[in-house]
Amino acid sequence: MTYTLWVTFFLILFILLQYTSADLVSNVCAQTRNNTLCSQTLYNSSEYSNNTDAKGLAYIMIGAALDRAAHNLIYVKGLIDNQTSTNPNAANQCLQVCYKDYNLVVKAIIPNANQSLSAGTTFVAAVAILYSADKILDCQDKDCVKMSSNLNDKCNEYADFAQLVADVLRVTP
Repeated sequence: MTYTLWVTFFLILFILLQYTSADLVSNVCAQTRNNTLCSQTLYNSSEYSNNTDAKGLAYIMIGAALDRAAHNLIYVKGLIDNQTSTNPNAANQCLQVCYKDYNLVVKAIIPNANQSLSAGTTFVAAVAILYSADKILDCQDKDCVKMSSNLNDKCNEYADFAQLVADVLRVTP
């Protein structure tokens, strides 16, 4: 009889923990500008588990921003290499500036956001993430867009995602 009672207790506890975490993602993402993208990002993360707390969700979102910025950095590097190999004398100064900006975002700004979250200053983390979106505006220079309209789209997508991350940070205690 006691065994059955303990099994029932742990089963109920396990079920409640599952729903609590799922409800946390729903509650946090409902307060953002893109509930669907927020939920998909969190649920599809390898770091997400049923017992992830609100701060853990914020870490996942910052990590996703870092991944997106790193992919864009690689894309810009490819554009620079392509410009250099096809026309070595081409004026690709805007791509060089864009590369430096993304490099700064990936190597300093987003890691600083992560450190700020670790220190418990979610506001500073949100400011850093929003600054990373502002920093890549150089990539939307008309000369860069002429070389790759896809770059403009990638920058806009990153900026939108950075705002989403800031939304998650805003609701993180």
